[in-house]
Amino acid sequence: MILAWADFIKFLSTPPVSMWFIYFVSILVSLSSTLLNKLLVDHDKLARQQEVINDHKTKKKELRKLSEDNPKKYAKEYPKWQRRDPSIKNMEQKMSMSRLKPTCFTFLPMIVFFYVIRSMFTPEGTTIQIPVASPSMNPMQEFPTFIVSMLRSEMFSVLGNIIIDHGFIGFTGWYMLCSFTNSTLINKLFKVSQPTSKGQGMGAMFDSSAQEKLPEPKSLF
Repeated sequence: MILAWADFIKFLSTPPVSMWFIYFVSILVSLSSTLLNKLLVDHDKLARQQEVINDHKTKKKELRKLSEDNPKKYAKEYPKWQRRDPSIKNMEQKMSMSRLKPTCFTFLPMIVFFYVIRSMFTPEGTTIQIPVASPSMNPMQEFPTFIVSMLRSEMFSVLGNIIIDHGFIGFTGWYMLCSFTNSTLINKLFKVSQPTSKGQGMGAMFDSSAQEKLPEPKSLF
């Protein structure tokens, strides 16, 4: 029984079976996570709240411009925005906590699950994983060192050696690629995509003006 199980694990961890095994694992994990997210989170409510927050942020940008162009009108509009700001911040905090609900249930089980799965593709006594897939682009030549350290894999056998420079990736790299693709498709299928700020992309993360406080009206005169 033990030998049969060991042979089965070896079968699953040998390419190309390992490549498809990890792919279906990523589908299973993404599907479970998405269903739990849909069950625990009211996405319609979050979308409505996000619209309110977007309008508030848009108004802030308008007020900032107004403070430069028309200080008198800004002095009249600013108190209205200021009175509303604490409730909007409170709404954002509640939204963040709501999105974290699924993580409370999945965090620990996922750590245990991935520790077991990852050990199938990591020889004992080493941190370098068994090769699983060979992407069209060699990440060992294109990616930064800290990413390469996660993706690297190598294998030595009588059939031929695969070294790190060959560009094969291990469980971590291949799972990340599969998970990103599958999660995006499944989230769209079940309509649980996270609402985003209107008119904001990755560049908004580095927009310091969005974090700056509006000037006090008295400071403009």
